[in-house]
Amino acid sequence: MRWSRNEHLFTRGRAGVLACVLLLGAGAARANVGIANVMVASRDAKTATVTFDISWDKSWRHEANHDAAWVFFKVRPEDQSDWQHVRLVADKVLNPAGYGQEKGGTALDFIVPDGKDGFLGMFVRRAEYGVGKVAATKVTAVWDLAAGKGVTKDAKVSMRAFGIEMVYVTEGPFYLGSGGTEPFRFYEFTDGTQHRLPYRVTGPGAIPTGRQEGRLWARGYEPEDGGEIPAAFPNGYAALYCMKYHILKGQYAGFLNTLSPEQAQVRYVRKSGFTRSGQSPNYTYSPDFPYRSCGGLSWADGVAFGAWAALRPMTELEFEKVSRGPMEAGWDTGDRLDHPSYWAVQSWCGWRVFPERVVTAANARGRRFKGTHGLGTTDVPADWPLADAVGAMVRGGHGPHGRWSCRKPPLRIDQRSNGRGWRGVRTAPKGVGPRMPNTSPRQQKGQP
Repeated sequence: MRWSRNEHLFTRGRAGVLACVLLLGAGAARANVGIANVMVASRDAKTATVTFDISWDKSWRHEANHDAAWVFFKVRPEDQSDWQHVRLVADKVLNPAGYGQEKGGTALDFIVPDGKDGFLGMFVRRAEYGVGKVAATKVTAVWDLAAGKGVTKDAKVSMRAFGIEMVYVTEGPFYLGSGGTEPFRFYEFTDGTQHRLPYRVTGPGAIPTGRQEGRLWARGYEPEDGGEIPAAFPNGYAALYCMKYHILKGQYAGFLNTLSPEQAQVRYVRKSGFTRSGQSPNYTYSPDFPYRSCGGLSWADGVAFGAWAALRPMTELEFEKVSRGPMEAGWDTGDRLDHPSYWAVQSWCGWRVFPERVVTAANARGRRFKGTHGLGTTDVPADWPLADAVGAMVRGGHGPHGRWSCRKPPLRIDQRSNGRGWRGVRTAPKGVGPRMPNTSPRQQKGQP
């Protein structure tokens, strides 16, 4: 297989490096994923090997959770104008045959999600407990040539590699609501005399809703009375990988540069730090600050990126799980410059931090969401809230509304705003991480 060596660059940084860096604020440290030296070699008539070097700073793995890089590829045959998402081949989810690395460097695990919306990328994480920089060379993945259009072992192709930092959020029970008085908060209904008791999610099944004892209810902007949140709706109990940061400007530029001219024109966010060069309609898009969060995105912009990256939106129940983990009241401050979540998801809550755009359980359109992942194109799956954002809402941010139990109706969420970014997630495959104990924090501490 022949290929174009310079086509895996993600930004206009130093040669051969895929930079994914975020500036959190004045004086803040950067976080980055680097992918370099991407090479493609024929393996047999139906598969090829993709080899690359990978590194990122401030990584960790311990008993509770870990971070990872979501790595995926786009390819374009020489005689075609459109970029295609690369589909991988794997005989199992964790460390499949053909996936590995050169000796030396950080020992890594490779996780390739399977299923109908699987094989579209891989999670790369530390194989052992540790903290610090990840650096590995000649990492290998297996490309399914037969899944591509016009791609054969003798084709000349251009390939681009992308990496997004993710955080693993462990499977297990958690609470909805803080026990406080946040607007529109979730709580467990009892006899109608109280509206503050946190509701405990204890399993992956349907959640009964309504003004009946023991059901989930809300203080305004309610789910269905006498109904349920369906079992297919991601209720937060299952493990997931969440983007460590919001979409970065460099990532969004890479997204635009693999779209058709017509698609890129629709998703181009003017006055948000992007410039266009070249001749119309075949522009090249460049960010002013590749390492900063990309603001000014509409719901439609965010979900198009998420589908393209083979991720999905998070739900508002997952938002509370990512926020406080298994903890009860006491974590809902929302008053710091950069307030990470319980799991160390960054820029989660605080001053100048983007609120999260999530799928709501408060209307029928949102409850139709089944957690389907994107398939590597900008086509949004049918169960997602679409461009009009019906079924989506805003959670988190800064100030009083940044408290993790505060729920805000989705006012004008379909429009672009400088104070809006987007962050995606992906459901974690079974058996790749620890589980939280199925007891309350009170019980764990031996309290009555």
